[in-house]
Amino acid sequence: MKRTISVSIAATALIGLVGLTACPGGGATGTSGKLIPEQATIMVGIDVGGLMKTKLYTDNKAEFEKQSEYKEMADAAKACNLDPEKALSSVLIGTDGKANVVAVLKGEGLGVEANLTCIAEKGKEKNGGKVPFTIADEGGKKILKMEGDKGTGYIVDATTLVFASAAWTGAVKDLIDGKGKPAIDGPNKDLFARADQSKHIWAAGLVPAELAGGAKSVGAEPKDMSGSLDLSDGIAIKLAVGLASADQAKELKKKADDAMPGAKLGAAMVGLPAKAVETIKVDTKDNQITLEASLTNDDIKTLKEKAGAFLGGLGGGMGGGGGMDAPPPMPVEPIAPPPSAAPAEAAPTPAP
Repeated sequence: MKRTISVSIAATALIGLVGLTACPGGGATGTSGKLIPEQATIMVGIDVGGLMKTKLYTDNKAEFEKQSEYKEMADAAKACNLDPEKALSSVLIGTDGKANVVAVLKGEGLGVEANLTCIAEKGKEKNGGKVPFTIADEGGKKILKMEGDKGTGYIVDATTLVFASAAWTGAVKDLIDGKGKPAIDGPNKDLFARADQSKHIWAAGLVPAELAGGAKSVGAEPKDMSGSLDLSDGIAIKLAVGLASADQAKELKKKADDAMPGAKLGAAMVGLPAKAVETIKVDTKDNQITLEASLTNDDIKTLKEKAGAFLGGLGGGMGGGGGMDAPPPMPVEPIAPPPSAAPAEAAPTPAP
């Protein structure tokens, strides 16, 4: 996975340029999906613009903006004619779960060469005096050559960039030219379509062998998965895992049902509202085991308050009876809004 990680960093490096985000468009059914090669067995979509319109984001935006990194990246974006809240609207990632990956990034002005050149210059300050990428002409296409072995980027149009690992560059170039077959029309198209691509974050694909092997301890052989995360009102998750047989799905559900009382007790101990616990639903459909759960914004607020009170109580207890002042309560950070983009040296784009 080392190459996968390096290319993911390359993709976000460019945005480490901008470092910020915000228009829906994470679905594979749009133009982004036509740029992921059919060899992809896993796809992940992120509607960055939609995330930035959620209450969860807006309620915590002020805290996010207090971070020095945010201001630094926002200033860099503005200096390069990029609106910090529109520079990245969606991300779509396709991978084979091994060494190959493609990331399609869309945003206002993101594919404008002058903006990218400016970003590269700004990136020098965070890259030891070296530009993180250069722009060149290759075969009639404008490409971004990443510093080091970090993949290749393609300027598709003024709002679209595509990054690809070495083995998939040929397939990506064909797709840009309208040739070849994209993943949404490939052998896994039905699996990708199983995920609700209208949600803020979604993922679908075949389960990598190394992950499937780890599930054998609970008597399961996962073959594929699909799921989504909706942040319209708090957090709502839906997940479906396809197993080797319907019997495996039923057996796994039985284990989940048996463990549910203990899980509910544990949830109550950490302050999770009872009505939130009741949203947890485990079911089966043919060979799939499904999970649904949700927290409203009020539930999240309650959790934060109870966690703060609990940690504050621990602090007071530590200072009792010994003549020592109690340490201040540990700060409880609000749930961070989705980062618009990571700096070049930051962690890679999320994977399913």
